[in-house]
Amino acid sequence: MWTLARLKNLKIRQREDKIIHTLLSTIIGECEQISKNPSEDEILKVIRKMYKDNQETIKVCTDRPEQKSVLEYENKFLSSFLPQPLTEDELYALINSQVAVGLNMPAIMKYLTENYKGRYDGKVAVRICNMLINGTIL
Repeated sequence: MWTLARLKNLKIRQREDKIIHTLLSTIIGECEQISKNPSEDEILKVIRKMYKDNQETIKVCTDRPEQKSVLEYENKFLSSFLPQPLTEDELYALINSQVAVGLNMPAIMKYLTENYKGRYDGKVAVRICNMLINGTIL
């Protein structure tokens, strides 16, 4: 479980690595803006957003190899905090199992949110639901 105290301890241990030390300072600062004692979900939301923002910047900074390298290094570190994402095949199997017991799309999406929050792409889940329930591909 990730807590602000655990992040601060990790920051102390990472002081030799300037990139990671700075990254952890940023994560802690963002979390402290949310709450003095953010929940694990709030911490993971901050980390996930930073990871996604880095991914977007990596795509467009083709003319800056040093920056790209730093962002890739940061994302390697950030990914160690995040739950392993479901593959599309795993998501398909989960949704198919819920369709098989007669659940509709809202119930399936609720099930996914409650059990796999942050581990799947909602647009892909909706597409798979439509395909399995309605035979429709969007």
